[in-house]
Amino acid sequence: MSQNRAALAVASPPVRTTTTSSPLIPQQAARVILSVRDDLQRYGLERMLGAVGAVGTCRAFAELSAAVDAVHDPRTDLLLIVPEPADLDGDSVLHRVAAYGVRVLLLLPDTRSFDLDRVASVAGASLLFSDGLDAAALGDMLGAMRAGEVRIPAALTRPLMELAGRGAREVPAAPRLTPREREALTLVVDGLSNKQIGRRLRISEHGAKRLVANILAKLNCPNRTLAAARALREGLCGHPAAPRGPLAPPAATHAPASPYENGW
Repeated sequence: MSQNRAALAVASPPVRTTTTSSPLIPQQAARVILSVRDDLQRYGLERMLGAVGAVGTCRAFAELSAAVDAVHDPRTDLLLIVPEPADLDGDSVLHRVAAYGVRVLLLLPDTRSFDLDRVASVAGASLLFSDGLDAAALGDMLGAMRAGEVRIPAALTRPLMELAGRGAREVPAAPRLTPREREALTLVVDGLSNKQIGRRLRISEHGAKRLVANILAKLNCPNRTLAAARALREGLCGHPAAPRGPLAPPAATHAPASPYENGW
């Protein structure tokens, strides 16, 4: 009898288990860039993101500037931030990355511990409360953001609508670029390095670097990736402008150059 049971156990097919991943991201998992100053909270969020099936990779940083530099592609990357008061200042890099197509999630402690006016000034940012947050809710939020949605907690809907009723913000004027700068910006969008741009424009590598630096300053962009995203979105170079929307990612035909690959 024991031999028959053993044979049956060997012959029986193994039990199959299935894992469900987010249906909102069926083809490519999200790349999450995490910016959290507090060590304990940062480690906890890293662990929670590891349990979200829709998240492929997660890179965590204590400083917002380092997190922004890690954004390689505004079309696929998500920036999750527990904002410090200084991060919401008008001249903060957070406002620039949000304005140029990077999808931002601001993780807030509760309904009372932040300035709603300053939070609302971050263009197109989704909002989520950290109190009672679990992996399922976080995964649902990230999936919705990848699908192009902007989500806010129900408790903030009415206050934000009241803020919106005060009047629309002025749209910043297009930067004034010289023909040479537009030519160089097109090469930046195409992913060329400073050395390659110098060869194409028949100038030195140092001259190309200075030219690109001037372009970044005029576009108010901290790195080449975001400069390429804005150029594509607003038609600032030889490529056609992408459709504008509340959270439309730049529809690039070429992958924007990484700030790491080109020394920026």
